[in-house]
Amino acid sequence: MFEKENEIINRYSLKVVSIGRCKGAMMIFTGSEYYLLKEYNGTVKHLEFEENLLNSISDAGGISVDNILRDVDGNIINEDETGKKYILRKWYDARDCDSKNDVQIIDSVKELAKLHNIMNKISYSNIYLNEHFDLKKIGENIYKEFDKHNKELKRTRNFIRKKRNKNEFELLVLSEFDRYYEDGINVNTMASEQKFMNFIKSAVESGRLVHGAFNYHNVMFDKNNCIITNFEKTKCGIQIRDLYDFMRKVLEKHSFNICLGSKMIEAYDKIRPISEEERKYLMLKFKYPEKYWKLLNHYNNNNKAWIPDKDINKLKNITKQYEEQVNFVKSMLNFN
Repeated sequence: MFEKENEIINRYSLKVVSIGRCKGAMMIFTGSEYYLLKEYNGTVKHLEFEENLLNSISDAGGISVDNILRDVDGNIINEDETGKKYILRKWYDARDCDSKNDVQIIDSVKELAKLHNIMNKISYSNIYLNEHFDLKKIGENIYKEFDKHNKELKRTRNFIRKKRNKNEFELLVLSEFDRYYEDGINVNTMASEQKFMNFIKSAVESGRLVHGAFNYHNVMFDKNNCIITNFEKTKCGIQIRDLYDFMRKVLEKHSFNICLGSKMIEAYDKIRPISEEERKYLMLKFKYPEKYWKLLNHYNNNNKAWIPDKDINKLKNITKQYEEQVNFVKSMLNFN
């Protein structure tokens, strides 16, 4: 058991007391510290950037992260005999943020604001950033996000319209489509204003870094600390997008509770003030029918001859949840 992994562990200067499984990876305990050995499918270039960033965050102090460790020979990635690639991360005896625990939710948001403040003090040149990310392409993707989604929605609608025999899922799509599409068009119109476009350009060209996958699965709590993990999708972008990603996932489980949403925004804003344009971006992201688009995109990219019942139920639930989301936007974000 763990024979292949043990061969890789032996390349690190660790005195292993016990090993086990955690999040689909191998948890290693040395008696005083925890480490996680996991498969890695990304590029060496991005991993080296991530390593540098995580070390810089740790050096700044105040935030715990899952730093990457090199082996005794200085290798950041190790391969087993089958060609599988592995990396070793610092880990913790901790549990994921409880999405039903208001205290942990607010603490997670505070930690995100601290993270963004630290990231904004870490200076990388645009030349260095462009070696790892295509800043121009990132900016264009953000500009075009809503328009691209709207075109995909319309293309799916047109495909369904032309079908002779429509199933229950497809009939449901057509019955609600106009409302979602209209909201999508309105959001894209507001996002196309020059001032907002300048905000996006400035954020990307300034090298603002985002976590890229900030959700309650990537925030952990032990007895003393809040820990942020899994920076594999870190890149330049709109930092408030991290807050949106976290809020949306949490609020879906709380029926878009206005009080909780308000506390989350206030907690973040006290540590890292939210600008007018960031607040607008947050509004637009909440206003856009993202879950409806995702489900239709899933339909478009999969077998259309058979629609699973769970997708039909998802579509029905989206309608109810979207009502809650729209009310949340109107009541809390003052956006109609």
